[in-house]
Amino acid sequence: MYYREMACDIQIAAQAGGAALVVPPYEVCEHTVRQFEGRAEGDLHDNAALELAWTTMLRLPDRIAPDYRD
Repeated sequence: MYYREMACDIQIAAQAGGAALVVPPYEVCEHTVRQFEGRAEGDLHDNAALELAWTTMLRLPDRIAPDYRD
């Protein structure tokens, strides 16, 4: 979620500055798909890091709107 939000922020900032949208090469897109599907090596396989990131992300709604669980 963090990386998706950061990517969107960067894209909006770039387009607001007049930059043209650049689509990554096909190979880069395919590698990214493999990473997120768990078919590629990398730090996306670190379950401890994933659990820490998820726990951290859950603290935000707890802080902003603690009644969301009701």
